[in-house]
Amino acid sequence: MRYLLMITMFLISCDAPKNNFGYVSIDDENSRNIVKLFEAVEDEEIGYLKEIFSKDLKFTDPNGNVLNKDEFIAGVENIFDMFEDVEFEDSEYSDYDGLAVETTYYSNGQVWTNIWSAFKGKGKYTGNDVRFPFHISYLWKDGKIIEEVQFFSTKVFDTENEAKNNQLK
Repeated sequence: MRYLLMITMFLISCDAPKNNFGYVSIDDENSRNIVKLFEAVEDEEIGYLKEIFSKDLKFTDPNGNVLNKDEFIAGVENIFDMFEDVEFEDSEYSDYDGLAVETTYYSNGQVWTNIWSAFKGKGKYTGNDVRFPFHISYLWKDGKIIEEVQFFSTKVFDTENEAKNNQLK
């Protein structure tokens, strides 16, 4: 009897309607805003970043450190100081030209935009040409980014920052 009940529950659960988790878009306002954000970084225009990120931003770097908006903006300005000719690579895997960006609209109301790319630039203190792949996720609320989570190796930044600090001594 116990096995019959378990089998019946399994069959009912297989036949039950599935919850819709959401949908993904590559051509929506949030995805376009992330492309614009990366264009602003390439052009060293900090104004757009100050505008699109919420004052309550929670920023988690690749090492798990959590920073606020002011600390995040200072970090971006440090990137401008350490690197020149910054570019972000277009996707070689997508069916469209441009950065690999997609936004997922979840049924729980959360909206996350993700980007996969590679950072390219030249270190101003080491003179090194650098390139590394990265993934970043952005959580939206009321048209602003309220959370950013980064995934990549920080070795390039660490090396350049060390060279910068050594030259400023």
